[in-house]
Amino acid sequence: MQYSPYTLYPLGALSARAAAQPRQGVLLRGDNGGYACLQPWPELGDAPLEYELDALRDGTPLRLGARALKCVELDGAARAKGESLFAGLRVPRSHATLPVSATPGQVYNLHQRGFRVGKIKVVPKLAATVERLVNLASMVPDWKWRVDFNCTLSLEDALQFWEMLPPAMRQRIDFVEDPCYYDVAVWQALQDAGMPLGYDMPVQNESIIPQRTTKPMMRLVKPARHMSTTGMPVFTSYMDHPLGQCWAAYNAAAYYTGKPEAEVPFCGLLTHLNYKPNPFSEQLGFNITPDFPVPAGTGLGFDALLAALPWKSL
Repeated sequence: MQYSPYTLYPLGALSARAAAQPRQGVLLRGDNGGYACLQPWPELGDAPLEYELDALRDGTPLRLGARALKCVELDGAARAKGESLFAGLRVPRSHATLPVSATPGQVYNLHQRGFRVGKIKVVPKLAATVERLVNLASMVPDWKWRVDFNCTLSLEDALQFWEMLPPAMRQRIDFVEDPCYYDVAVWQALQDAGMPLGYDMPVQNESIIPQRTTKPMMRLVKPARHMSTTGMPVFTSYMDHPLGQCWAAYNAAAYYTGKPEAEVPFCGLLTHLNYKPNPFSEQLGFNITPDFPVPAGTGLGFDALLAALPWKSL
């Protein structure tokens, strides 16, 4: 196996736990000619990149490495046949993924491109967050909102945030993602207060979470990290390299193709706008709509760009 390092440069803070600092990752190329992306987020619980690569060398891949190997397998098989992995599939539409620094002008511009759902990363400064959320939402009265705290609140803070929202704004919240770390009693209290919840954080027994409280919760699935799912989840990228975005988009398409379109939730597959442009993101384009711009080529695409990268033996 070979690898090629890359660096992504955020245009602003990406979440309450991720500062606006360069993100390091690697693209992998397997002996079968398949490719994959591997970009950990240590601040969200991942092992550092060096640990992931060492585990791949030892033949004992960690969580992200194992998923990357699956991507290499499927991508390589499609490239060997000269086929796109997206052939015959329909990628679900996406919400607008907004960084911590999103502005009203950016939101209005995305509205003009057809977006009707926004997911925003927020910080645990409640008064400022509520004010900003209400201001952004006022620009797009027909949008629904998904709010992600990345487990930075306590139960008391989460309840306070919900109470501080104007009633009309609460009606526009699709779900609050990971307001605090999962605990049955805590999340039940949030549901009892009327807060719709979504969960993404890694937990030991993810499959039991939806059955542990009295109301259903939305499951966020990142194919770079999660192997499988059930129900009607929201697939999202890992805010990684455009090749990783395409891996997320493929998994979403494979899962939802054939299901009634009206039942398919908006996913979060369009995240390259949060970084400075590079040749791969330029191929996806920047004048995006909620429809994923599947790149040309075999497998996950980007054939010429991938072939031209400098590769080192792992």
